Amino acid sequence: YGDPQEISMLDDKWNQNDMQLIAKKMIGSMDGWITGQSIAKPVVILEMPRNKTSEHIDMQSLYDHVKTSLIQSGKFTFLDKAARQEIAEEGDYQNNSGYVREDEAVGTGTQRGARYLMGGVITSTIQQVGGNKVVYYKATFELTDIATTEIVWTDQKEITKHFKKKSVGF
Repeated sequence: YGDPQEISMLDDKWNQNDMQLIAKKMIGSMDGWITGQSIAKPVVILEMPRNKTSEHIDMQSLYDHVKTSLIQSGKFTFLDKAARQEIAEEGDYQNNSGYVREDEAVGTGTQRGARYLMGGVITSTIQQVGGNKVVYYKATFELTDIATTEIVWTDQKEITKHFKKKSVGF
């Protein structure tokens, strides 16, 4: 097995190293932002980053990497937007079905509200001349205050890959 932290570039396509570089930059930057604020532990809801490149990128993997690292830092609280419907159905079942003990049913109106919305986008441009190719990726993330719509933090990570096609000869 190889080390997942080791950079290996077999082609010019997006790979796990690109994801790790972007996630590391965003996590470090957000950590720096929260350190400079007087906010104890901001409650954040994370939007799935958008892929505006011409290739398939596993955005769920990037989302999970950023979310996990920020939660593990202990400085942020994240709400699970994707599970809202399932949580609502479970709460309704517990409170209204008559099957769950009253002292164990989770009450309504106890969910937390997010103060911030975090979103991101990945774009790319490609330049190719003959066998030489340059792929440029840019990932931009931002944190928006839901109450004011003010963007309170943003950062970006740029990655440039140079790739030369090897000729096949006999």
